[in-house]
Amino acid sequence: MTTKQKAEDESKKIDEKKITRVEVINHAKNDRSIGRLLSLHKSLGDFNAIEIHLQDGGKTLKIFLD
Repeated sequence: MTTKQKAEDESKKIDEKKITRVEVINHAKNDRSIGRLLSLHKSLGDFNAIEIHLQDGGKTLKIFLD
């Protein structure tokens, strides 16, 4: 891995402690409503902490709320 690739990987890291709102927005052409599907706010007590994981070789994004 080159120095440039390492720097790019570092820039992709997410500081999960900074996240205070989680939103899921649908822009796909499917049977769900277009727009905001889910909005959760830390300040409203919807969650206390968040963990973000990539699985299946980077094909699956999982968000765990505590």
